[in-house]
Amino acid sequence: MKVLEKGKPWSKQYKCTGKGNNRVGCGAKLEVYQEDLYETRHEGYDGSTDYYTTFCCSECGAETDIELPSGAEELGSRPSEGERKSRFVGYQRRPE
Repeated sequence: MKVLEKGKPWSKQYKCTGKGNNRVGCGAKLEVYQEDLYETRHEGYDGSTDYYTTFCCSECGAETDIELPSGAEELGSRPSEGERKSRFVGYQRRPE
């Protein structure tokens, strides 16, 4: 097969909120690409597991859960904890 004209890569704009991850996001407006999305999960006390689609803010390292967008098929991999924490300097956990 020959590619005649490359297609446009999938992307969508999101705001860094920290939603679903007990963090305060920085509010940055981000252009998020398909490879920036990855799956996270939460295991409940009852043994149930919930799965989420998440991205990590490139400014502050906060993770934000979103609905899986249509057109996004293959997810990327989660940044290491060290990489996320190195971006998170100066930001804090959400008040409980």
